[in-house]
Amino acid sequence: MQLSAADKMTVSTRLNEAKQSLDEVISLLDTDADASVLISKLNESSRRLDRASFALMVSSLQGTAEASEPERVENIKHLEQLFLHIE
Repeated sequence: MQLSAADKMTVSTRLNEAKQSLDEVISLLDTDADASVLISKLNESSRRLDRASFALMVSSLQGTAEASEPERVENIKHLEQLFLHIE
């Protein structure tokens, strides 16, 4: 399952947002910020990573829908395994 250029851009954008958010958390650690602020910002980073993961899953599902029947069956099995290992 390959990503289209548009899907790569979407995932890249979301990952960069997560990276910026995580960089902010690291910077806040250096300033002795309150733990509640750090937790809030870290949760924001996590949500941004979740959005990137979701974009990858959607792209993979779209690719599966366009695949031939044997490819579709194999892709669904693979995606199911990936999904079951998300924590």
